[in-house]
Amino acid sequence: MADKDPEADRSNIFNMIVQADLVGFKEALSTEQVDLEARDSEGRTALHLAVIAGTAEICQHLIDHGANLDSWTGQGEAVVHLAAKRGDVDILRTVMESVSTKDRSIQSEGQPSSDKRDLSVHVDSLTKKYRMSPLYIAVALAHVTAAEALLTTYHANANITAGEDNAQRGTRIAHALEAAMQHPRDVCRPLITMLLQHGASLLDPSEKTVSQSLLLLALKRDEDVLDIFAELDKQNFMASITKSVWFEMMSCLNTLTLAIESGLENTALKLLKYGAPPQVEFNSSLDIVALRNPFGKNPEEAAKEDFWQPILKAASKEMPRLMIDLLDRGADPNSTLTDHQARYMHHHRECRTVLDIVKAKLMELRNWNKDEETPGYDIRGTPEEAKQIKGKENAVSQLIKEYEAAEAKLVSMGAKISDGLNLQEPPTPVSIRPHKRLQLHAPSSSEVETQTQKHSEELDFRKIETLEDGHQALLTACREGNATLLKALTLGRWGLDFKFPPILISAVSGYSKGPFLTAVESKNYDIARTVVHIATVQQADLADNERIDLYNVLADDQHSVESIKGALGEVKSTGPAKKIVFDSGSCFAGEKQKDLEMLRFSIEMESSLALEQSDLDRRIGHAWALVEHGDWPEAFEEYVRETGAPFKHVLSPLLQAAWSGNLDMVRFFLNKDRAMAAYKHFAEHHDFTTRKAGPEQSRAEFITAVQKWMDSRDNLVLHCAIVSRNIELVKFVLSARPELLEVQSIDGWTPLLTAAIHQRIQALLILLEAGANPFATDPYGRNMLHLLLFSPTGNYVAEPEKLASVLRSMDRSLLHQLLEQRCNESPGGQTPLARLISNRPPPDAVFTALLEISNPTPLKMLDGAGYTPLHIVTNSSMENLIRSVIEKAPHVMFYEDPQGRTPLDVAIEKQLHGFIEYFMSSYARTKEYPSSSPLLHWPLFAFGEDYCGPMHTRDPYRTWEISQELASSSGSQQFPRKLVSQTQREEIAKWYE
Repeated sequence: MADKDPEADRSNIFNMIVQADLVGFKEALSTEQVDLEARDSEGRTALHLAVIAGTAEICQHLIDHGANLDSWTGQGEAVVHLAAKRGDVDILRTVMESVSTKDRSIQSEGQPSSDKRDLSVHVDSLTKKYRMSPLYIAVALAHVTAAEALLTTYHANANITAGEDNAQRGTRIAHALEAAMQHPRDVCRPLITMLLQHGASLLDPSEKTVSQSLLLLALKRDEDVLDIFAELDKQNFMASITKSVWFEMMSCLNTLTLAIESGLENTALKLLKYGAPPQVEFNSSLDIVALRNPFGKNPEEAAKEDFWQPILKAASKEMPRLMIDLLDRGADPNSTLTDHQARYMHHHRECRTVLDIVKAKLMELRNWNKDEETPGYDIRGTPEEAKQIKGKENAVSQLIKEYEAAEAKLVSMGAKISDGLNLQEPPTPVSIRPHKRLQLHAPSSSEVETQTQKHSEELDFRKIETLEDGHQALLTACREGNATLLKALTLGRWGLDFKFPPILISAVSGYSKGPFLTAVESKNYDIARTVVHIATVQQADLADNERIDLYNVLADDQHSVESIKGALGEVKSTGPAKKIVFDSGSCFAGEKQKDLEMLRFSIEMESSLALEQSDLDRRIGHAWALVEHGDWPEAFEEYVRETGAPFKHVLSPLLQAAWSGNLDMVRFFLNKDRAMAAYKHFAEHHDFTTRKAGPEQSRAEFITAVQKWMDSRDNLVLHCAIVSRNIELVKFVLSARPELLEVQSIDGWTPLLTAAIHQRIQALLILLEAGANPFATDPYGRNMLHLLLFSPTGNYVAEPEKLASVLRSMDRSLLHQLLEQRCNESPGGQTPLARLISNRPPPDAVFTALLEISNPTPLKMLDGAGYTPLHIVTNSSMENLIRSVIEKAPHVMFYEDPQGRTPLDVAIEKQLHGFIEYFMSSYARTKEYPSSSPLLHWPLFAFGEDYCGPMHTRDPYRTWEISQELASSSGSQQFPRKLVSQTQREEIAKWYE
């Protein structure tokens, strides 16, 4: 007979525990030799698991059979902590009754001395990590009945604290009373009452002084708890509001000013009714707590130096109602700030008295202008914008009225303003004269034609009266091909009495304007050449031999060489003719009009001029612009034939045209013979004699380089077309090159995956319809849903409503297969839904549609880290997603990860640890905009009807609250805890590799 596997026996026992199989469990214990202290991979014994997920009967049976009550889990928890965390009173009583039994010492007989430290388990034992007692755990998790049992029956210490003050770990010390005040009113009040009745108090148990953090939390909860403290902890409560003062660097507060500083006006009014002094006198009766050591002063001196009287604090914090109550109760209307106290004021630093501050506030409020408010971009022009502005306007008006009442009260009581105080009204805004509208571009030729009243034949250059008229006449001559008038205006003096010197061509030329462009657009090419000749001869730095040659070219019956030479001696241009030609943009004009003759002439004129490197760079840019945006392939073809269209780009023109969504140019480049013919024409007619390799070899090398460039990665044209968003281009490439449907890029992306990555939803549907493999994956095993829902670049879906509609229309069986497909991207083994959730998506239409479409299978899959998607949700405290995920698969709430934690356990831990890590529940947070900012500085959204305080998108308390609610409604007996099997562990290890 083969030996029994102890691992299998332990696994069998553990499964019986979570299945609550008491009969089978008893039978196993009676018929088999079971090691009750054997631990699973998470460090739990059978008793630990029974307390976590079993029944009271199973727990009692284990204890009766000698299960060790003093053992701790691998996470540093004993059975008392596990019982308190679960909150089941029957299990808690079973454990506590056994723990409290005095004869447990028998269990330790024969144990080595190293194990005797484990016998520290008792009602006030602290967990190893965050030092939490069972009572603190029960209170923090709102287990009221369990907390009551611990206090009344087992006499737990009600004043015990949890956590430790550790800045490096980001933790604090928390009192059980503080944990109770994280809960809603109906839970908070009975817990506070119970704790106070059993010895808890406002006093810090270690310092024997009132705890400021505990008191501040009580002040924030106001009507929920203050009356309980005043009744059940009266002595400490009264001492806190009448005697306690806390001093730290640059700040000194008592309970009343602490409430004011925190923006709790109603609470401050209530404190006055309880007996808080309206005016503080510093004497030996005060209990001053120095949170930081004052330099060179005793605590009383330092505190007095930095303490603001309540009425000054109320005036500064915009609480005029409180000011009036303070005055009625005896506050000094002439309370004054010292220069030392005022040095840290953010506003109104010149103010010293109460009345100073009130007047400064009133001036500021009265000068508020609602037209200067900036609404959120998403509500501009909507009724919500008007509501928010009206809300702020009403709040400002109300505050003005209250300050005016406080001002009148102060004046009636003899309050004074500081000598020399000068609260100047802000200057009246000066109306800014609108700028004169500038004409950034020259008028088009049609506009100029409209403005010109006369034809060139009617113009007499000797009768033109103004310089502007002369410029217009020059343009008219170029437009109408009047060479006589052109030369008369540029090669000699003109105007009445010949008072104007020759017009410089460069003076009336610029970007996309001037005589040259006018002549080209009018197809007066001879005139355009003449303009270039004139512009050249007008250059100051032209060589004499070139100048003489041009004089001879321009000379005619009206203009001799000598007359031209004499006239142009008066004017010299510093702008070269080449700049006039290049800046005119005549090539673009030919392309725009799709006039091949005009384009050829423009290219010819550019090529006739001496070229520099900058001109070659310009040609490169021009050629590439044609590839990206040109809608006339003949223009690019002509450009290649005449210039070679020099290139420096690694990306081929075909891919660049496709990337830019240029269907015309893609069609052109797909016909490679036509494109190569243009390059061959250039090679045949271009001078290669200056090349070192010789003309023939250089021509061959040029053609080879062009061919290689044209063919470079041309199988990715469909990928580029998809990125461009041009659906017609995608359809064209698919029809022209259907063999590209499954081609992979260097990153392993097919066209379908490319469409998913870039969220080209329409293109994705076209590809699927064309027969693309929907299960294609990239090197990380990510399918189209992985990449579509959250791209590798970190982008969520841009159009969630559109994608949600598409997902609902797709074949469900296909989607189910895709949703269950895993990728090996870290941490490995994630389905599309798990990968999306791990990146914290918004609860948009896509997320809703995915849950609606998906079956529960993807939600219960463990990834390479051993987590289900619900583990990820709870671990990141995504309270905006958790309800919908749990409702889709409630049983997954009880699935363990390899560390033995269910999603519910994770939510519980986050809630338990959250407050110690400075997370505050929504019940303990203010529901208004932070009061540290003056009302005028509040943004408009703070006055919206649905505004309920600062946003917290990762709230551990709310996540736990929802999880607990849904767990209670479903019931752990309906969905028993599911342990991680050995097969699953092996699978997780495989993914983790």
